[in-house]
Amino acid sequence: MSSFYISSLIEIIHYISDSLVQCDAGTKIAELFGEEFDDVDFEMALCCFEATHRMAFRQDLIDIPIEQYEELSLEEFLETYLDRAEQKDPLFVAQRFRLFEAAITRAISEEQGGEEQF
Repeated sequence: MSSFYISSLIEIIHYISDSLVQCDAGTKIAELFGEEFDDVDFEMALCCFEATHRMAFRQDLIDIPIEQYEELSLEEFLETYLDRAEQKDPLFVAQRFRLFEAAITRAISEEQGGEEQF
């Protein structure tokens, strides 16, 4: 995997966490999570990565429980789940952000005990 893409993902994670999460290519996904960075932040990082590089993560990633890949390093994660084909659909970025919107809505609903309050 290109060190450019790994460096890019790391920079995005640093930015989203306000530089509170320090990581490198060998950092395991599970090691990212804590008070400063949670699964929704990780999904946002992936969405930002996709939009930045116009590359998608595998479509089935949304259905894979995080436990199945939390022991992968960031480099292994990109090697396993990133489709390096450039996305040419003009709606690609909008669709990715819509997926993130759904994820954050689910997270808020779960946090409020299953009640959606919008």
